[in-house]
Amino acid sequence: MTQRLYLVGYDISEPKRQALLRYNIKSYSATGQQSAYECLLSTDSMQQLSEFAVSKVETGDAFFIVKTLNTYWSQVAKDNPSKPKDAAIDHFYIG
Repeated sequence: MTQRLYLVGYDISEPKRQALLRYNIKSYSATGQQSAYECLLSTDSMQQLSEFAVSKVETGDAFFIVKTLNTYWSQVAKDNPSKPKDAAIDHFYIG
């Protein structure tokens, strides 16, 4: 099953739900910082992670986001060293 690189982020104010979600995300994580993680996910694992996250997010106090990342290194990992057309050149963190 093929895997893609995703940026997974969350903001949950309640510490217990936050810890449960962080522990779950870290099981898929390649790298991460605070509440944003790069994860290699298959379609099934992305669906499972999303469903778990939705169960921990409550309206008004939290958010959860999954964004596909297309980078040079994600292409190299697929044995295709050509630069993708929509590669992320700049990275920034707001938090």
